Order: sequence, then structure tokens, then C-alpha cells
Amino acid sequence: MLYIVSVGPGDPELITVKGLETIKKCQVVAGWGSVVDRFSFLLENKKVIRMTYKEESKQLEEIFSYAKNMDVAFLDHGDVAVSDYQLLEKIKKGCEKYNVPLKIIPGVSSVIRALHVVGKDLSEVVFLTFHVRGEINYDDIRKFLATGRGLLVNPEPYPDGVKRIALKLKEIGCNNVVLTVMEKLTYPDEAIHYYTVDDIINKDLKFSDLSIVYIPPCSFS
Repeated sequence: MLYIVSVGPGDPELITVKGLETIKKCQVVAGWGSVVDRFSFLLENKKVIRMTYKEESKQLEEIFSYAKNMDVAFLDHGDVAVSDYQLLEKIKKGCEKYNVPLKIIPGVSSVIRALHVVGKDLSEVVFLTFHVRGEINYDDIRKFLATGRGLLVNPEPYPDGVKRIALKLKEIGCNNVVLTVMEKLTYPDEAIHYYTVDDIINKDLKFSDLSIVYIPPCSFS
């Protein structure tokens, strides 16, 4: 059996009880290194597979091989249904190919913390993720701002990811707003910033790859 355990955001205490118990019972634990290491206190006497982008395909094959005969926990940051659909699709296809049972353990997403920070309900915003591989469609910013709601955006995972969003806002004439940039939500060094679009562009501001940006509703040309 392969379990995808959604371990919650940066604070390891935000993992669910079910997620914690699942890790404890599995003989093999896999996931991106920074996520797996967060739960190192549970990994004694377990086979650990620390994923890397370079070795991802090979390591997924290894995970499926183990999961045919053992319980394997794949640890995923936040919740696997939030901004991780590309990886989830690969895992689903691999499980179908190798006839491996799959069970998803839901978790807390940093998006929930972001909603608390900006004082919004999920029904009041549109969530966009640019934290994906492949071509990014920045025109979605204009498309969804036109609905009159604010946006929660997961930027591209680069230091200038937030700046790329700001550049698009300036291009469409929506540079009269203050953006809320939330870095490392629920981590000990969580930081909340408020900047205008022009400040981010002109000062060439850089941010963590673990950031979420709130764009309030705005009128644009």
C-alpha cells in the first residue's frame, strides 16, 4: 500500500493524528528531503527515500516497487490537493501501472493560514498556482481579477517569482493595489510584508520560494 501523507505546512505540529500514525506504521518513508527531515524523529529503522528532481523518475519506480509488498508513506508538504496536482498525477499513474493500492491522507494547507492572515474566506478569493513545471499562463491573473474577487497566488519558486506577478499587474494597469506577501507560513521565521506593485518592481525585491501573494480586487485597463 502507498499512502500519500499530507503533512501540513511548515510547523510539524500541524500534521493530523491520522498522518502521524500512518508514518509510524510504514516501513518505508519517501518524499522531498526538506519534508522528510521535518519528521526525522519518526524514521529510526525505516527505509528512507529522499526525493530529488534529478532522480525523481527513478525514485518513484523504487517507491512503487516497495509499495507492492510493504506499507510506504510518501510525505507531501501541505495537502497534496493544493498546488501539487502534477506530482499526484504521476503517482496515480504509477500505482495503476504497478497495481499498487493508493490512499491519500488529507492535511492542513498553508493556504488556510494565508486566508487567516488576509482575513478572507475561501469563497471570497480565487486561488492560482504558478508553482508548477511547464509554461505559466500569467493571463489568468487578469482573467480572474475580472470576476471582482481577490487572488491568492502561489508564485513561481524563484526569488523573483513575486516580481513576475507584479510585472503582470503593472502591464494590465492594476498597479494601484498593495500586495500582501506571506513567506514561510507557520514556520518559526514566518514573515508578512505589504508592498505596492511599483515597490516590488523598482526595488527588485526577492522572496522565499515558500511564498503566497494576496492580490486584492482592483480595477484595471
